[in-house]
Amino acid sequence: MQAVAKTSAPTPEYYFQEARAFFDAFKASQAIISYRKSLLMTPAAPQALNNLRLLEQSIGRMPDGVKSATRACVLEPGNTALQHGLTDALLSAGEIEHGQARNFWRHLKPEILIIRQGLPEEWNGGPCRDGQSLLICHEQGIGDEIRFASCIPDIQKRFGGPVILESDKRLATLFARSFPGLTVVEKVQRSDSNPPTAQYRPLVEEHGIGRYIMLADLQSFVRPSLEAFPRTAGYLTPDVTETRHWKDHFRATGKQPAVGLSWRSGMRRAGARHNYPELQDIVPFLKGADFLPVCLQYDMSSSERTAIQKASTKQLYIPAGIDQRNELDRVAAMIAALDLVISPNTSVLMIAGAVATPSIGLHSERGATFLGAKTDPWFPEECSLIKSGDGSWSALINEAIPYLTRMLSKGGRLK
Repeated sequence: MQAVAKTSAPTPEYYFQEARAFFDAFKASQAIISYRKSLLMTPAAPQALNNLRLLEQSIGRMPDGVKSATRACVLEPGNTALQHGLTDALLSAGEIEHGQARNFWRHLKPEILIIRQGLPEEWNGGPCRDGQSLLICHEQGIGDEIRFASCIPDIQKRFGGPVILESDKRLATLFARSFPGLTVVEKVQRSDSNPPTAQYRPLVEEHGIGRYIMLADLQSFVRPSLEAFPRTAGYLTPDVTETRHWKDHFRATGKQPAVGLSWRSGMRRAGARHNYPELQDIVPFLKGADFLPVCLQYDMSSSERTAIQKASTKQLYIPAGIDQRNELDRVAAMIAALDLVISPNTSVLMIAGAVATPSIGLHSERGATFLGAKTDPWFPEECSLIKSGDGSWSALINEAIPYLTRMLSKGGRLK
């Protein structure tokens, strides 16, 4: 900023960098003004428009976000990141049908692109007429797998024939138990090339697969509107014996309710502090109510554990004898044994919703998965709290503490 400010008059670059500085300071509304000043001087700047779109979404101005994303795509129609940004803006604004119709742009992004070889024709949503199987292809991360798996029972009914799910091996047992009649296969190996390739022909031949669909496209057939989402929580079936094991463990510590805590994703990306609170931000939870805090942060360091113990008189319960990164079937059972889960948008929060454990979701914005709703429609038991681009994580967590107290007094329910 100092170098840019040395010019005799503000330039588009000056306002662009000023906007980024405001965003870093959690001042999205001021950043929006700076981007608009930059765009007044250089209207044909698609990257500035895309950044403006992100900030408009972060403070809930969804229609404005769609307009900014549309302008960016007009200026640079071949840019897949901008096209995917428009899809994201449409879904965030609740324009579900329009957004889902152009969701194919996600597959063209370099960080997502995989060349899948040997696949049959893509499924058109019709019923099975030839006895051949439908393959649901794996994509995205663990949390997304869990979220979109909620569509599988409806897809099974709609297709009416054998359905094969390609899955991360850590979820295979859980999915197979949860969806009767579903065949779960381990994710086909990807090559190390750029872009990576995956050969599906052996799988197709072994299982008689005649159609395929990508996992995140399931929603276009069975979740075309908010009214199509189930009102009852829970669709994954954790192991009963394992769940009882963890309930006994938590009860052995006393009569306090057991509350699982996670504060970040294990995947570190640029700008992560806007999506996940810092360790010190979650300390007020430990002081705000009487409960057993159970650590669900699988990569917590010893220094983080020490910092939490110093900041609070509560002893953080560290589940022993379980690999929370890899033993996800057991993790689901452990989460099912909890009274409540508190987490930002991570796989921990998705698992809680999938096994019907009440949760408080700490979201940085109402993004595309909200589909224009005020709360996350995929998980009816979640109390969704939103940190706007103008707010801090500490402020949101202070807002969340009364919800925590109320939900604990009502057995984990908000109402």
